[in-house]
Amino acid sequence: MTTTARKYPVWAPNIDPSRWVDNRVYTDPRVYEREVERIFNRTWLFAGHASEARASGDYFTTALFEQPLLIVRDKSGTLRAFANTCRHRGSKIALEPCGHVAALRCPYHNWVYDLDGSLIGVPGEEAYDGSGFAKEDYPLAGIRCEEILGLVFVSFDPDAPALRDFLGPTIIETLSTPLANAQFEIIKFHSYELPVNWKVFAENVRDGYHVPFVHPFFRKASPPGPYTICENGHAVQRLGMDPNGVEPEVWAKTIQHTLPGVQTGEGYVLTLFPDATLTLRSNSISIDSQITLGPAKVRFENRVLGIVGEPPEVRDIRIFGHATWFLNPVELEDGPIFVGQQQGVASNAVRYSIIARGADTSTGTRGDDNRLRGWWAAWRTAMDVDMNSLADELD
Repeated sequence: MTTTARKYPVWAPNIDPSRWVDNRVYTDPRVYEREVERIFNRTWLFAGHASEARASGDYFTTALFEQPLLIVRDKSGTLRAFANTCRHRGSKIALEPCGHVAALRCPYHNWVYDLDGSLIGVPGEEAYDGSGFAKEDYPLAGIRCEEILGLVFVSFDPDAPALRDFLGPTIIETLSTPLANAQFEIIKFHSYELPVNWKVFAENVRDGYHVPFVHPFFRKASPPGPYTICENGHAVQRLGMDPNGVEPEVWAKTIQHTLPGVQTGEGYVLTLFPDATLTLRSNSISIDSQITLGPAKVRFENRVLGIVGEPPEVRDIRIFGHATWFLNPVELEDGPIFVGQQQGVASNAVRYSIIARGADTSTGTRGDDNRLRGWWAAWRTAMDVDMNSLADELD
């Protein structure tokens, strides 16, 4: 009698390995190091909104997986991304989160770079004579940067596919309502940190199973629509708005100034692998991204968008709509769940968690784990593993 060798660890459940997750992937530094190498260094990451650098010379800074970045609009109007690191002694060039400059000047030794990154000024340059130093050999280190529908992405991989190919037609078409119908700008920015692994939030925004239990307001006021699992780990969950679950005065505000091309009550949560979520709710649209600061620390950034030139009272309505449908539920209700999950998966007594609900279909309604498994499929591809685990390295 012959037996078939088990393909996954003996401690794992006796179900298909795509339907469970090794809890150590949320806590082990070796997993995080592999994610930095295989995911963050090789894919497209959300960096900001085009309105943060609107005119030539405008710039903003960020740090993605602890890599300092400087994004500037050059003299031709093109957004460029650079390592925010001087080629001389490694100082950060831009110390402020945003600003406007004619050229980029290092505060340490006053090396000056043009907006295209070329080194154009070195104090006392003659002292380098005979050393082999030449200005043209030391431009700022460029990072790939592409803009679509006002959304700015960067990739540290010169061989990564074009951004449009990475996002795919379904995502671009969905985002076009409303982003292609007006010129948008940030009207509110908010950030905060939590002691959690970056995958906790990435899973949560795809998890409809928790909504009736964690979000009582959504249970009454937000009937689920269909979802679509897209290529490369992205997904779209359509959302409804039910006036019977909303106080009349709140409902009246949330349907005012509906965004162009959007029907009253229309909404979606669009999730991008690996790090960003866009939420549309009738009169408001916001971008939520997370910047990983280590295996168990994340900074969340939220950008609420408005239309350029609209009056302050309209923007107040958009901010109110965003707070009603997203800000309070996430921070006040999801936040403690995030922290509790991160603390729970650290238990050595429980080695795995389950994502087995529902059939593996690419469409459906809120509640099953299809979107989670679609995300984990993208994670496995990027990490070059056949389980939601690095068991061979961690055991």
